[in-house]
Amino acid sequence: LGGDSGGAVAGLGTIVHAALEHAEGIDEESLWAVVEARWGELDFESAWRDRAERTRARELVRRLAVYLRRFEASGGRLIGVEPHFEIPIPVEEGAAHGAILSGYIDRVELTGDGSVVIVDLKTGKREPQTDEKVGDHPQLAAYQLAFESGAIPEAAGHPGGGAKLLVLRPTATKKDYAEPRQAPFTEETRAAFLGRVQDAVRVMRGTTFT
Repeated sequence: LGGDSGGAVAGLGTIVHAALEHAEGIDEESLWAVVEARWGELDFESAWRDRAERTRARELVRRLAVYLRRFEASGGRLIGVEPHFEIPIPVEEGAAHGAILSGYIDRVELTGDGSVVIVDLKTGKREPQTDEKVGDHPQLAAYQLAFESGAIPEAAGHPGGGAKLLVLRPTATKKDYAEPRQAPFTEETRAAFLGRVQDAVRVMRGTTFT
């Protein structure tokens, strides 16, 4: 357990996430109103740092608004915000304790073609930005497993369209954001991810580990 709530940069990401979840509209001003209302929660070491981070926050909000406008224009519909999921993980027979994978999802989107895509918002500058780099991304895989397991009631009855990151600080300077996508599970990718989780369960169940 990490008890540290993080510094100003981590806090900025939290506040942008809050804007995505709680803003009354998808326009830039509605999103910014949430950020501004919570700005006092951030602690900066100097006035110039506060100004610099505010400028960066405004740019992140602008990019987020661009994404939301384009998503709506494409015929997409938001069907879930911050849903919580819990999935029992199969463990070896005779194990003293079971295992549950749980978490929260930023957005569950229904695309114009009727498929469900799970979205995780990223505000950092070192996030993966290509489909290849998120092919085995464990966070996105956990969300896909939640969808497949029926742990996201909002998505029931719709085909899966995979998962993606929404990266608001892309490497390409001419892009407002990057959307690296993880393809829907296959038998192989599902088994590989479950294997990773089960390995972690075995390690954490042990009395010692490296």
